[in-house]
Amino acid sequence: MSGLPACTNSDEPVGYHALEGYVGRHQVGADADQWIEMLNGGGEWERTGLIFGYLDDRGECEKAIAGLKQENYARQYRCSPANVRSGTKG
Repeated sequence: MSGLPACTNSDEPVGYHALEGYVGRHQVGADADQWIEMLNGGGEWERTGLIFGYLDDRGECEKAIAGLKQENYARQYRCSPANVRSGTKG
């Protein structure tokens, strides 16, 4: 069985789409959180990692991608903003 376990706290996400929604509404720190996305075999971008809590989340995301590309240079990765621009912080 894969995925996130069921949570008893109604504020916590359950499942992939719930996690995306929760992260979208709850920025951690002063800078916008960043998704690490990977281009899959079907030509779609998949969210596979999340960078948060740094002074420069985008910069840290780019560093993480550089490390991923060292291990799998044929893969395409990108960073994308994870939070809705509402100014909320979690």
